[in-house]
Amino acid sequence: MQTDSPYTRRPTSFGPLRGSAADAVRSLVASARLAWAIEGNWAEPFYLAVYLVIRPLAFLGLFLAVLSIGGSLNPASIGFVVVGQAVFQIVGAALQGPTHALLDDRERYRTIRYIFATPSSLLPVSVGRALVKAAIAGISAAIVIGVGAILGMPLRSGGIDLILLTVVMLLGLLSIVGIGIALGAVCVQLRNDAWGYPQAVAGSVFLLCGAIFPLDTLPAPLQALGAALPITWWIEGVRRAILGTTSPGLLGTLATGELLLALLVGTLVILAVTPRLFKLGIDRARDKGYLDRNTAS
Repeated sequence: MQTDSPYTRRPTSFGPLRGSAADAVRSLVASARLAWAIEGNWAEPFYLAVYLVIRPLAFLGLFLAVLSIGGSLNPASIGFVVVGQAVFQIVGAALQGPTHALLDDRERYRTIRYIFATPSSLLPVSVGRALVKAAIAGISAAIVIGVGAILGMPLRSGGIDLILLTVVMLLGLLSIVGIGIALGAVCVQLRNDAWGYPQAVAGSVFLLCGAIFPLDTLPAPLQALGAALPITWWIEGVRRAILGTTSPGLLGTLATGELLLALLVGTLVILAVTPRLFKLGIDRARDKGYLDRNTAS
């Protein structure tokens, strides 16, 4: 008589947090330590540090070169581009982190099935991996902003508003990790090329959120779509905290309090929806046998 394994048996729903809060915290910490080991094991610490410095500066130099060709390179545009490009590195990392964690565990390490035998779930594991990627990107972002200041980027009079920066960074990080978690639950159900979807989504968001181009330069429908993204308000809040200036167009007409309210509402909506989307996505992937799939991609 054949008996079902704990992996295939479904006596209860998977749930976004199957175990206790303590189990979730332990899983998050363990996954964060694992993610740090994975991200840093391909090079010696010195060469890894060099990579973290050179890569973002290369992208920054490219964007500044394009602006200089168009004749629009001035201190204000330097600040707009530097802060937007720096912060968006965190967006890209947090979007890709959960998806790559799920796909790595499914196809490269073949460990995703064993998590079902533990008291916790995949949600804290995915969050831990995303936070480490975002933290590494944050180091690069700080380097880019520092270099921008050396190049003449005007900073806020009286220094950086640390309170505003802390609030918007916290809310922004929560929102983008939430979006990344939901995206990971979708990608784990895909048959082929799932690895490339987070990068495609990040590229689309890069255009819509005003990271490099003011929101008002986009067509009206895309402006509305960009304004609905909490990432847009996040980047604008970081610019105000560091530069002390507002972006041109719609974003610049809002008071900082209104901007924080919009960011808070958007973040709360994402945090309310994400666990349910994650549960639906992972439950469906398990029912269809997608968690055992190897796409060889």
